[in-house]
Amino acid sequence: MSAKGDVPHDDYRSGFIVGFQAIAGTVRAIPAVPARPATKANMTPFLMGVRKGIERAGGSLSNE
Repeated sequence: MSAKGDVPHDDYRSGFIVGFQAIAGTVRAIPAVPARPATKANMTPFLMGVRKGIERAGGSLSNE
């Protein structure tokens, strides 16, 4: 997968924040960022962070 645009594909922490805020909004405090898991095939650290942020905010994902 090639990284495109200005997305910081190597930044797990930024992905976590984006995912968390997508569900919880920007008013809630960001919780501690969990340890970075192994990166799955066809994913980037940023996308793994987005998924973890969504989960931490109480959202759910399918096709994990």
